[in-house]
Amino acid sequence: MKADKTPTHIKLDERNHVEKPLLDQLVGLGWEVFDLEVKQEPKQSFRKCFDEVVLGPVLREQRKVINPWLEDDQVEEVAKRLIASFPSTHLLDNNRHVLNLLLENTSVAENRQTGERSPTVRYIDFTHLANNRFIAVCQFKVRILGTEHHIVPDIVLFLNGLPVVVIECKSPKVKEPIPEAIDQMLRYSEQRGARGEGSAPLFYFNQFVVATCRATAKFGTITTHIEKHFYRWSDPYPRTVEDLAHGGGGPNDQQRLVAGMLDRRNLLDLIRTFTLFSESNKGERIKIVGRYQQFRAVKLAVDRLLKGKTPRARSGIVWHTQGSGKSLTMMFMVREMYRHAQLSKWKVVFVTDRTQLEQQLGETGGSIGFTVKVADSIAKLKELLRG
Repeated sequence: MKADKTPTHIKLDERNHVEKPLLDQLVGLGWEVFDLEVKQEPKQSFRKCFDEVVLGPVLREQRKVINPWLEDDQVEEVAKRLIASFPSTHLLDNNRHVLNLLLENTSVAENRQTGERSPTVRYIDFTHLANNRFIAVCQFKVRILGTEHHIVPDIVLFLNGLPVVVIECKSPKVKEPIPEAIDQMLRYSEQRGARGEGSAPLFYFNQFVVATCRATAKFGTITTHIEKHFYRWSDPYPRTVEDLAHGGGGPNDQQRLVAGMLDRRNLLDLIRTFTLFSESNKGERIKIVGRYQQFRAVKLAVDRLLKGKTPRARSGIVWHTQGSGKSLTMMFMVREMYRHAQLSKWKVVFVTDRTQLEQQLGETGGSIGFTVKVADSIAKLKELLRG
């Protein structure tokens, strides 16, 4: 393992101008922040050893907060199901397995207080924000398995003890800060083709990654490997850019992304509604997290459906450019609608002018559990609407 030869002045620049402002902003958003030194003890981050990537005590404690009827042996059972039982040695398979558990929940044999059989056990409380615990650890040290070396991601964000976001900060003085940060995260997740240079298990739980040098900040997923497919988060909805503390030039990329994606409620929504697995144009499996314009459009549209008193107040148009993700926006909206009891029984009709879009909607819907039925005649449409 090569020694870090980064000049001291660049390290300090990264710390003072990128990392520290990000941590301060997280504190303002209600996160608990543990700002550690490189020389640290596992207990400082709720662990017994640096092999562990999950904050075990936090995971178990939050199981009882969210599911107060669970008993200690049941807490241990559902914790092990999430952190010690993976279907594969492949990163993407295990990442998808974790997301399915987080969204679909699990169960135990019995609620011993009421006698209910196979009661649902939730890992995340998507309804009650306060029942979840949000922790940011700066300099999260993880041992590279089979070696005495470690990786130390700049900032790891934990939701109920699970490492759901990894952030790599770079000094703006670095020649290519964002590509360098992306390459570092690929090394950490052992996706550069070499074993023994990272910790893939840290990324089994990952929902998205962030590369930032303050002026530029972009997010991607574990299947995003080049800067072209990393995206900015320009609008901190439901906040506005005027809500963010900034100088005369307006908030920087990092401030916008943190306020938009790492707002605790928005983070829960991104995981629950705006994350999916699909196939790329090349037939490769990829993980997708919605972009800011999709998030904002869906939230505003569903809000109008919920609050509008007249057909006009409930209607509207979302304008997209080519290639901006129309099909995904539609599917994210269906997902968001179905989270609300008053909208969950609605039928959604897509009107398209191209068979290609029809096929795309069918494939996108299938990837998130919805079946798109095609009406190739007026009679068929009437039949589907009556059903």
